[in-house]
Amino acid sequence: MTLESLLASLTPQEKLNAMDILWRDLSANPACLPSPDWHGDVLAHRIANPSSVPGLPIDAAFDDIRERLNARRTQG
Repeated sequence: MTLESLLASLTPQEKLNAMDILWRDLSANPACLPSPDWHGDVLAHRIANPSSVPGLPIDAAFDDIRERLNARRTQG
């Protein structure tokens, strides 16, 4: 069985659980997973050109993200 066929057989919740397991495993040793060079370019650009849009408090930002995700789910 290939990894792709195994993943295809999982429920959405099982796939989320698998992603969580993979992320915990990968992030346990970040030195083994270096960021691509373009990440540094993006960060440097954002530091040099800060947004003029005021930031949201963290709770409001999470609420906004949840609303956007829920809207995408209902549109599909």
